[in-house]
Amino acid sequence: MRRRLQALACLGSLAATGIPASSPAAAQTAYTAQAVGTAAGAAVPTMAACRVVAARPALDPGGTITATAVRTGCDDESLLRLRIREAGPGPDRTLGSDSRVLVNGRVTVRLRCSPAPRRYYVTAMDFEGRPATSRSVVLSCGYGRGSGSDASATEAAVVRLTNQARAGRGCRPLLHDRRLHRAAERHSADMAARGYFDHTGRDGRSGGDRIRAAGFAPLRGWGENIAVGPHSAAQVVRGWLDSPGHRRNIMDCSYTHIGVGQHPRGPHWTQTFASH
Repeated sequence: MRRRLQALACLGSLAATGIPASSPAAAQTAYTAQAVGTAAGAAVPTMAACRVVAARPALDPGGTITATAVRTGCDDESLLRLRIREAGPGPDRTLGSDSRVLVNGRVTVRLRCSPAPRRYYVTAMDFEGRPATSRSVVLSCGYGRGSGSDASATEAAVVRLTNQARAGRGCRPLLHDRRLHRAAERHSADMAARGYFDHTGRDGRSGGDRIRAAGFAPLRGWGENIAVGPHSAAQVVRGWLDSPGHRRNIMDCSYTHIGVGQHPRGPHWTQTFASH
């Protein structure tokens, strides 16, 4: 690798070495979430006049963004269409939409939360042309179930840059999971303390063994990238992307979760991927 980057890649579910399998269907991803701003949907008033109301997007305890529009006070049937949109530079993007023919009632769209903070809002309109736009709110999801906020800013930056790279291939964002973070962090610390650089630890355990020991279960597939030398998140991610084996792990859309552990001595880096 260029500069002082050294790296090894251990392929997960697609590798010839074989990976333990559980159910053939991936489990539904769950989240804990942090919202910046007010995430609660506005209460919908009951009024005599026919109107359309768009509630501000909200996060449920599982980390799903819920967008709702309501048609109320009406006595005629109409199509009610809802869109959840992301505000940002350039034209705002529509991330999800739905519609229903109703007299009075609601339309709801649910969206998987992004690990990176994004500003969302809702637009709605019925067939008679009554428009509604909610106030916007910034929402983000950090870790998965059983997670915490113990990742460093540098480790979080590796996750963000990895997800940016995956987005170019159409992969969904990886969720930074506390259990995988713990497995990755401990391996980086062990390599730094014992002076080695390998996927196999001095105790003989593989990346899959470390993931299971951290409590990530069921484990359908896993992968691991390691590096020593880079001093920033951007350098280490770029080095991995420039290496075919490491890039294959990063761009594997079957992975759903990630853990990143960095130790300042070296620095040593471990990037762990897994799916249920």
